[in-house]
Amino acid sequence: MKSMFLQSNTAIWALLALATVVSWFMGGDATLNIPAVMLLIAFFKTRLVIIHFMEVKHAPLALRLAGEAWGIICCTALIVLYSMA
Repeated sequence: MKSMFLQSNTAIWALLALATVVSWFMGGDATLNIPAVMLLIAFFKTRLVIIHFMEVKHAPLALRLAGEAWGIICCTALIVLYSMA
């Protein structure tokens, strides 16, 4: 039982849960509702899932770079488009 808490997947899951709570709290409070920060949190969570739970961490470098580039491009595009609206 003790070894379950020492695994990296458990730590990643806890970080994902914490990020979810932080973004949920930010969305409910009008003074903390900063869409760019909430998008950054969402894409950080997406990156963690892609890298750790989809096992891209052990994939060839080209696949890992494609996943990282996808996240950066999509997050940047959404923040730019939101700021223009």
